[in-house]
Amino acid sequence: MTELALSCAEPFSSPAWGSNLAVFTSESGAAIPETLVKAYLNRACKYAKHYGVYLVPERFVLFDYQCMALISPQGVVLGAQRGTYLNPANNTLKRGTGIEVFRTEFGSVFLCVDVDIYHPEVCRYAVGMGAQVIIGSQYITHAEYGSHLVVTGSWNAAQLNHVYTISVSGQFNCVCAPMPISTHGDGFIVPPSLRLPMTSRLHVDKLLSVKPTQPLSRKFYALHRAELLR
Repeated sequence: MTELALSCAEPFSSPAWGSNLAVFTSESGAAIPETLVKAYLNRACKYAKHYGVYLVPERFVLFDYQCMALISPQGVVLGAQRGTYLNPANNTLKRGTGIEVFRTEFGSVFLCVDVDIYHPEVCRYAVGMGAQVIIGSQYITHAEYGSHLVVTGSWNAAQLNHVYTISVSGQFNCVCAPMPISTHGDGFIVPPSLRLPMTSRLHVDKLLSVKPTQPLSRKFYALHRAELLR
């Protein structure tokens, strides 16, 4: 399987050399309004074709749904994923109901829209459909941000589902992986940072080496209940 060569950067800036996947992220983290979507996606398609990369542009609003899209290196929109849960900041929008997984040369990709990352059943369902890489884009204000949003979101999804998660927002960007194959055994390939561009190389085949999590025994739980529930 082809290596995933990631480049996360400001919208329409050149991707890192050798990349085959570009992900846009901006300081505001806000979704593109519906009135600007057509022109924005046209420009995004031209960008993907020009650089020969798969592209995940910023979130956008279309037909009153918050969406993410995957564009092919040929400049074609392969499909879109609607958010299935609503961010309180966008609670006037509609909730989507379907899950789409996109097949690429470097693995199967699921686009996780905004707060969907905090609902484990969404990623679990996508992984059940074959997703190996989860790309999440979130809207988080400076006042809301805390490290718990990383741990309970993209980091948690990687550990529970044994997949890679790429997460971008206006407050942090990171790449997570199951702890056994992460860089320092902490569940991160690229730790949370705002430094751009964020680049990484991921081998989906490595996920096969991750052993299923062993359930805790009742005796272990009884002995360590206080620590587990702390």
